[in-house]
Amino acid sequence: MRMLVLAGAAVALSGCADPTWSDDAVTRFLERTEMCEHWMGEEPFDDARRAQIDRNINDLRCTTVRRDGEALKLSRRDRPEDVRLIDEALAGF
Repeated sequence: MRMLVLAGAAVALSGCADPTWSDDAVTRFLERTEMCEHWMGEEPFDDARRAQIDRNINDLRCTTVRRDGEALKLSRRDRPEDVRLIDEALAGF
């Protein structure tokens, strides 16, 4: 009985999955690389600005963009358009 309930719940919840999840992952990655490029190019004209830049670079995990992009490319290797977009975003790193 317990397995039947679990199977029924799995079937019911499967319709809740977002079919664009992978596209969203690529979009989020592209936005992240764009923001990393922005913050990495900012001028630290005083200590407060340096702290703001460092905080944003840290929050965005900019030091791992290349590694994360390569991993995302592997997971999207069957989607050439996604791989192309990721490659373009990584060109700046």
